[in-house]
Amino acid sequence: MEKQRFKITLNWQGEVHTIYRHAASAPQALCHAIRELARKVGYSNEFVKKYVMEDVYDRWRVEIK
Repeated sequence: MEKQRFKITLNWQGEVHTIYRHAASAPQALCHAIRELARKVGYSNEFVKKYVMEDVYDRWRVEIK
């Protein structure tokens, strides 16, 4: 499958992080961005994923760029 460039916007505790990734799909790009954010903020991948993906908040956006 051909990779596309995605722009992923993540809201981490009120701070907006924009990450660009090449991936085969939007969910894959989001997964890569969450891992990068976890490294940046110093928390585990799982902790960051649970925070970002919490259903009651809109903390992420993935766009094709």
